[in-house]
Amino acid sequence: MPQGIISLLIFLLLAGGCASVEKHPVVEVSRSIPPKRQLPTYPSNPTEESSLNYMLGYQAELEGRWDEALRYYRAAARSDPSSVFLKVQVASTLLKTGKVKEATELAEETVEKFPEYLPALKLLGQLYNGQKKKAEAAGIYRKIISLDPTDTDAYLFLGVILASDGKFDEAVDILNKLLSIKPDSIMALYYIGSIYLDLKDYGKAEDYFQKALEVREDFDAAYLNIGMIKEREGDEEDAIKYYKKALQYNPHNLQARERLSRIYIKEEKIPEAIGELESLSEQVPKNLEIYKRLGLLYLQEREYEKAVTEFRMVLEGKPDDKSTLYYLALSLEMLKRYDEAIEELKKLLSLDPKNLNALLHLAFLYGAEERYEESVKTYEEILSIDSKADYYVYMAQDYLKIKETEKAEETLLKGLEKFPENDELHFNLAVVYEKKGLFDEMVRELKKTIQINPEHPDALNYLGYSYAERGVNLEEALDLIKKALSLKPESGYIIDSLGWVYYKLGRYDKALESLEKAVRFVDNDPVIYDHLGDIYLKLGKTDEAMKAYRKALRFHEKEEGIKEKLEEKIKNLSGD
Repeated sequence: MPQGIISLLIFLLLAGGCASVEKHPVVEVSRSIPPKRQLPTYPSNPTEESSLNYMLGYQAELEGRWDEALRYYRAAARSDPSSVFLKVQVASTLLKTGKVKEATELAEETVEKFPEYLPALKLLGQLYNGQKKKAEAAGIYRKIISLDPTDTDAYLFLGVILASDGKFDEAVDILNKLLSIKPDSIMALYYIGSIYLDLKDYGKAEDYFQKALEVREDFDAAYLNIGMIKEREGDEEDAIKYYKKALQYNPHNLQARERLSRIYIKEEKIPEAIGELESLSEQVPKNLEIYKRLGLLYLQEREYEKAVTEFRMVLEGKPDDKSTLYYLALSLEMLKRYDEAIEELKKLLSLDPKNLNALLHLAFLYGAEERYEESVKTYEEILSIDSKADYYVYMAQDYLKIKETEKAEETLLKGLEKFPENDELHFNLAVVYEKKGLFDEMVRELKKTIQINPEHPDALNYLGYSYAERGVNLEEALDLIKKALSLKPESGYIIDSLGWVYYKLGRYDKALESLEKAVRFVDNDPVIYDHLGDIYLKLGKTDEAMKAYRKALRFHEKEEGIKEKLEEKIKNLSGD
């Protein structure tokens, strides 16, 4: 180290804490402030060795080499055991190196020997405060104030400690004394405002925060708290203004951005909420809650790809977060990425095997992928947890898709044992009986469905169409289908049924009108085109009939057994 720096540091040391008589800086205060007490001086016997070690410790401290600094300061204190300054320097460095207990013991020992030495008292107050020893810390700061009534930090620390201990009146009194010494103390104004905010005295709280803003216009914490007051008073428009002001001066005020996003969500201003949460996620990249909330907003806005990205970010940090697994699966489901959605639901169910929402979505996804056996097994699990009529219906429908008609019937009958007046169970049982060729049983169940729910459009249509197919009860069939159509006026299938009844009644023009309308609603159903072909043929429009049959044949896979019938009709018309 250059000799000039060594000489300068030794001079400063001798002129300061290690001089034979301790010096104190001069503090300029107004005439109204009580004068500082005349404090005792503390002798010191610096040696060349103690001065050199202090200087080396100071240099190490400046360079952040704390362990070396501590070693040098301790050596300096051993060479000059009478220096209270060096004792405090050692204790302070112990604190900086994380040796809190040792620092506290040394500070306590120093204060006991030198009870009016302000640097030792301030360090001990800091140590007590950091260890949440509120009573001890408050006692130290009161003593500092008694020794030096101009020490503004002591008032501030004491006020904050009292407030944190629920002693609000004392805290306000102490902080107001600080303001009498330093009227522009922004922290005193802020903490008094915060106390009144905790006390729900919003008027006084806002007054103090506004005074803080008069001192410093860019004090974003004051804008934040006034925004919170406005929000609690129900004035969300003003709250937004103050939160935006806080963000204007400090774009990194995360609490203001967080609260602003919540108001936007409440007011359903989703794009604005997304904007705030995106800023939060950039500033706090490890805040998983922000990613989750952002993902939910994207899900609500149907931006499913973005939702997937946010939920995956959450799961990187919390792979067992059940609600996030569910929302991720739901987003993937909406994107029709069914295999991925199934995998996420399986992860969720490994953590929560009885999660009904997850099981229901899993059953749906299996059905969407035509994995009906797995869907059925999933409904078995669902019914072991909760019994609802809908679950029996869905399970029976899956059995029908794999041609397990007997099991479908058995499932629906079990459901009816528990829910005998459920219209959907009776309706689906009618469908099963129709597939089994049990006409009377089908009619019985359809009539029961309509008895329970006279406005069940599918049951009304099914019964009317079934009568038309058999050529029986045609006027009743017409009434049934007209009522069904009044309930679902844009159903191409019910319009087809109406046309077919007219056909059976020999009212071919009305039949044609209905069927031509039906194909405008459903243009890929083989039965509807087959009916249309039959009507054209009945009206002598052979070419149109041929076109209708050929179009029906394109979709034959949707109706079992229709292919052969259509091929026969086409063959007969073509004369082959």
